[in-house]
Amino acid sequence: FELLDSSFEEFNTKNNWHITNKRICVLFGYNFNSPEIQEKIIKSLDEKYGLDSENGLITPLFFPENFKHNGKSYATDLYNFLNKDENIFSAVILLGAPENTHIALARNQDFWNMNVPYPIIALFPQDDALGLESTCDFVIEKSQVAEIEGTILKEENETEFITESPEILFETIDYLISYDSTFAKNNQLTLHINQIYNEKKLRHYIDPESGLQSINHFILD
Repeated sequence: FELLDSSFEEFNTKNNWHITNKRICVLFGYNFNSPEIQEKIIKSLDEKYGLDSENGLITPLFFPENFKHNGKSYATDLYNFLNKDENIFSAVILLGAPENTHIALARNQDFWNMNVPYPIIALFPQDDALGLESTCDFVIEKSQVAEIEGTILKEENETEFITESPEILFETIDYLISYDSTFAKNNQLTLHINQIYNEKKLRHYIDPESGLQSINHFILD
């Protein structure tokens, strides 16, 4: 992917981020694990919020690099990372959540007796939709759909998708800083989504098989 510098122009002024013992974990998964994309997004995160290595707000986590065992990478190891004694999180954002991420998040829910104390947001995931809907506060996807032989298929416009992603990420972080709570899966969630992404067109995800509308899964048009 080619990540255009113009994507970051609005966000390249360093803010006065506050020193805190809580962090926002940002996982870089599929579509976000190339060196070029990681470098540019990390640079902007550092400038806006600071990284945990400098007592800043953001703890970056990289898939597959930080998940390897004996040459293989396991997204389920996310559970272990989230529950290390030294890690105290105010939120978790998953960029391009890889397959089986929801299994780690389900274990995390069990650990917290279904009352995880921080919000978990999935942006542009590659994992199972229903699994993430049940384990995340909300899910955001960017999708263009086309009907081929009666089946609705996703067709990602990759250049546009990658270009818009940093803005979505930063808007999410800014809201999480001020909100500082989890999101209930009810009608109020749509109000939060509209406030976070107030200039963007979003709609509820509708399962193509059941026709049911998800309450916490949104499509960015």
